[in-house]
Parts: sequence; structure tokens; C-alpha cells
Amino acid sequence: MAVSDETAIRAVPGSHDPTGGIIDLDAVENPIVRAGIAHWRAIRGARKFPARADLTPRGIAGLLRNISLVRVVGDGEYEFRIVGDAHVIAHGFSLQGLRLGQVDRYAPGYGAMLKMAYDPVVQRRVAFALRGFLLKGNKNKQFFYAESAFLPLGPDDQTVDHILNVSAYIPRDSRN
Repeated sequence: MAVSDETAIRAVPGSHDPTGGIIDLDAVENPIVRAGIAHWRAIRGARKFPARADLTPRGIAGLLRNISLVRVVGDGEYEFRIVGDAHVIAHGFSLQGLRLGQVDRYAPGYGAMLKMAYDPVVQRRVAFALRGFLLKGNKNKQFFYAESAFLPLGPDDQTVDHILNVSAYIPRDSRN
């Protein structure tokens, strides 16, 4: 699939929202993203983060359309294993099965933006959240206000082998 006007997606720098950017997990307002964070915390128990095996479809059934599960496949490379409908609608294409290096075929520069979100989760073994605006399309622009949590998964407290992303996208008028 070639890049088209409708699949171009990017974060909106200097967006209208002064609360945009990195936020604490407890500052997340969207109930779907909050539910994803609560589930991640529940399955983690006393560990720094849960294992991939702890994450079951039954446990996240109500969140599936808002999650993506990203596998760490090498030094700085990631593969999209599961991508829910909410992500596909907001982005205008499915990332499922793609490696991060392939994302720019659909949305130039977007792979580098995602890498900036994923690398700290893996390298520092930390969870965090973001909020702000995404812009889809060039000619027929569509804005989405998004809140996203990036949550590490791994077999022990030192190794992150997957990232659970829970996001909610709310369409917004470009005049707001």
C-alpha cells in the first residue's frame, strides 16, 4: 500500500492542548485507558511489570479494540502482533504484522515517532502515558485527541519483550 493523503498521520506539535505530552499513569482521564492500566497493574502483582503470558484475551476482552501488542524483536526493532480496531480507524491503516521499520511506507516519519515512545519502555523498563492530538490525512484532515498508555511486559524485572499499548482516540473538529 502506498502512502496516500488519507493515511498520512502525525502528532500535532504545539497542539491546542496545553496538557499534551508525557503524563503520569494516574493522570490519564479516559476510562478505557484507565481500565487498561488497572488491568496491567492487577496482573503485575508485586513485580515491576507482568509477563506476556499473564496477559490473556479473556482478561482484556473489553479493551481489545483499543490495544496493540508490540513485540521487541531486536535492538531497536519492534513488530506489531495485535492491533485493535480503534488504532486502525485513527491511523487509517493496520499496523498488524508490520515491523516498525515498515510503518513509514504508510505514514512517513511515524515509525520514528513510535520508536521514541517504545524505546524508553524497553530501555528503562518503565510505563508511561501520553496525551495530545493526532492528525490523519493531508488534504481531508481529521484530528483525533488521544490518550495512550505504554506498558512493559516481560519474563523478569530486567527484560521487556513486549509492550502493551492502550489508546483511546476521540475525533475532533480541526477548528477546536
